[in-house]
Amino acid sequence: SLPIVSAQDTLSHCFTAAYGRVVHRATGSLLLIDLTHPAVEHCPLDRTDMMTYSGRLRKFTPKELLALFGYPNGYEFPADISLEHRYKLIGNSVNCLVVSRVAEILLGSWAAGTGTD
Repeated sequence: SLPIVSAQDTLSHCFTAAYGRVVHRATGSLLLIDLTHPAVEHCPLDRTDMMTYSGRLRKFTPKELLALFGYPNGYEFPADISLEHRYKLIGNSVNCLVVSRVAEILLGSWAAGTGTD
């Protein structure tokens, strides 16, 4: 299936460093921006034919991806970093919220003496 998502979706494909250069489900999702089209209103998305949504798909912006990855609202890249490099940096990063939660669990079990060596 193709990596097409809409605002109603709760899952997306993994975003990688190749996002923005290659359209493939292994590089990240594309956002469907026109939900008023009859093909979308009453039917599930057809994720097999990208031409169905021609002109109505876009990449997530780096700012949107940073929000999905749990970066603080005010986080910004330095102005001299290109768009392609921003996608690459985000794709090579990890989700801050997930890492924080895993660290809390690991440190909590370690502090309580229930962690393993």
